[in-house]
Amino acid sequence: KTDEDELVLTPDGTREFLTFEIPLSDSGSAGLGVSVKGNRSKENHADLGIFVKSIINGGAAFKDGRLRVNDQLIAVNGESLLGKTNQDAMETLRKSMSTEGNKRGMIQLIVARRVAKRNEVVKKWNEGLN
Repeated sequence: KTDEDELVLTPDGTREFLTFEIPLSDSGSAGLGVSVKGNRSKENHADLGIFVKSIINGGAAFKDGRLRVNDQLIAVNGESLLGKTNQDAMETLRKSMSTEGNKRGMIQLIVARRVAKRNEVVKKWNEGLN
């Protein structure tokens, strides 16, 4: 599936922003089915955001197939996670999964994903040929 609504690059061109509407209806109790981690700055221990740590087999994200490990969660159901502490961002995520997401049967995520540099893509492609 490659029906991302829009593609927006960060000013430095290193990350792209993607919007996903992920249906929750047939995932049952697995919900979105992702585990997340909060990253922190090594220098000043500032919170750097919430990232996808793993995608659980059978969950909605796994079935949808577009979310990837290391994607940064920017917003969930229209509520921004930017500028929040990791703890607050996790709480926002948890609430939207349990109430709003389940009511609509759909969860909307905006994620930032690192853009592979052209030579990395070529290198991976070449490795696949060997």
